[in-house]
Amino acid sequence: MAILQNGPNGPITGKFGSVSAYILNGQNVVRGPKRKRTSPPSESELLNRKKQKVAGRFAGDNRGILDFGYKFLAKKGSRIGAFQLAQRHIFKEALELDSEGNPFVNPEKLIVFAGQLMPLTSCEVSLHGDVIDFKWASNAHYEDSIYKINIALVGLYGESHLRTSIAEVRQGACSLQFDGISRKNHDYHVYAGIWDTLYDNFSNSIYCGVI
Repeated sequence: MAILQNGPNGPITGKFGSVSAYILNGQNVVRGPKRKRTSPPSESELLNRKKQKVAGRFAGDNRGILDFGYKFLAKKGSRIGAFQLAQRHIFKEALELDSEGNPFVNPEKLIVFAGQLMPLTSCEVSLHGDVIDFKWASNAHYEDSIYKINIALVGLYGESHLRTSIAEVRQGACSLQFDGISRKNHDYHVYAGIWDTLYDNFSNSIYCGVI
């Protein structure tokens, strides 16, 4: 049974006749019945499914960071939000195939913060006990105190962490106390990006290395 909400102008949800209606990302969507496939999937289709699964799982594991990192690219009112933009990037630009033809996320191609600002040109990272040291190239464009450094520590098969506004870009270096990281049981891939905290915009992140 279909339900017509808010009068004759809809939206409508439920099943009527051979079609079904539902709300997807704020829009009323109507779809016909699924048709049973008779031919087996091709090799490219099977590979595409594997890629979708890998990209979807990785994006889901890091949703908090990606929702934050892509929020300024997501257009208001669009069906494609920050998370969907991040998924698209991972699927199209960050996946590679291993020697056996299986897709995996290449951390060096991953962008966890995305925006229109000029990105850092370099960033070095090192770990000393529970202290993470960062050093990046200075840029005269970012002399104002509104420009801050965001950091993401991404575990490809484990937990990930986000730290925002850890230092002003003009400083060129900083240290971050991270209690317990010296006892970690997996590697973290480290990303740095710039945040304009006054006008709300990000730069694309750059890959700093692994700790």
